[in-house]
Amino acid sequence: MEDYRFQSRTSIILPINGSRKSALLALVFLTWSAEAIAQGCCTAGASSLGGFESAIQPYKTLALSANYQYNSLTETYQDRNNIEDPLKRTAEVAYFTFQLEYGLQPRLSILASLYYSDKNRELTVQSGQGTGVFTEAAKFRGSGIGDLIILGKYQLIPSTLTLPFGLALGGGASLPTGSFTDEQNGSQLSIDLQPGTGGTTLIVWGLATYSLPEDGLHFFLTGTYRYAASNLNGYRIGDEILVNVGGEKSLGENFSALLLLRSRFAQKDFATGRFLIGTGGTYYDVMPALSYLEGPSTARIFGQLPVYRNVRGIQLTVTYLLGVEYRYTFDFRDIVDVIVPEI
Repeated sequence: MEDYRFQSRTSIILPINGSRKSALLALVFLTWSAEAIAQGCCTAGASSLGGFESAIQPYKTLALSANYQYNSLTETYQDRNNIEDPLKRTAEVAYFTFQLEYGLQPRLSILASLYYSDKNRELTVQSGQGTGVFTEAAKFRGSGIGDLIILGKYQLIPSTLTLPFGLALGGGASLPTGSFTDEQNGSQLSIDLQPGTGGTTLIVWGLATYSLPEDGLHFFLTGTYRYAASNLNGYRIGDEILVNVGGEKSLGENFSALLLLRSRFAQKDFATGRFLIGTGGTYYDVMPALSYLEGPSTARIFGQLPVYRNVRGIQLTVTYLLGVEYRYTFDFRDIVDVIVPEI
C-alpha cells in the first residue's frame, strides 16, 4: 500500500533559530521531496516543436535550430483535483535547446539534441513554536547542461503529390551527459532539479503525416516511447509515452499556424527498492504556434496550456509554457555533387 502520510500536511513546524535555519530548511525540503515530490515537481516535459515533431531531413541538407521555452509551475494536483499545495510550492523551469539534423541518405537522417536547463523552486515553511512561529521561504536552484539525445529517423513511406500519406520510424538514446549530483548548501538536490538524469534512456519514435497541399493543410501524429535505465544512485525514471496530434495551416506565402494536442503518459519513478509517490500520471496539453518562413529560415512562437491532469500522489504541474524557436536549413546538395560527382 502506498504511503500518503505527507499528503495531509499543510505546513512544517521547525523549532529552529539562528544560523542553522537555512541548512535545516534545506534538509527538511530534501527529505520531504525524496518521499513525496520526487521527480514530478520541476519536470516540465519535452515541449519544443523541434525534430521530434517533424519528418526526416532531406538528403544532404543540415537543419540547425535554437529553442527557448519557459515553464511556469504554480498549480498543484492530487489525482484529478486541483488542490492547495501543502508547501505552497512554485517553480520556474527554462530550457535552451540546440538541435541539428542531417540527411544522410534519401530516406535517412540523424538528429542530435542537447539542452541547458535552469530550474528554480520556492516553498514556504513555518519555523518556531507557540507565539514565535513565523513563515519563511526556501529557494532551490539547479542548472547546467542536460542529457544528449541521438535519434535516427527512417522514412518508410514518403509523402508525394499522388500519395499524401507519409510514415517514418526511428530509434535512439538519451545519453547521461548532464550532472545528476549537484548540491546546494551541502545537500544533493532532488533528481527533478538536476540538469541530467544520470541514466541512459532508450527511445523509439514514429511519425505519420497526411498532407493536402492544395488546401495548405498538413496533419501529423507522433509517438515517442522512452525507457530509462537506473543511474548510479539507483534512481530510475518511469517509462514514458508521448503522443502528439497536430494540424498546420498555411496563411499566405510566409506564415503558418499550428495547433497541437500533446499527451504524456508517465509511470512512477523507482528508487530505494520501491516505486515513488508523487511521480507519474497522465497529462494533456494544448499547444498553439505561429511560424514565419522565408527561404531557409523559420521563426516560431508557441505556447502551451493544460487541458487535463491525473497525477499520482501530489504534484506541482505546469500552468503555462511560452517558447520561441529559430531554425535554419543549409543545402549541401550542389556543393557535395561538385566535390563528389554522382555517377
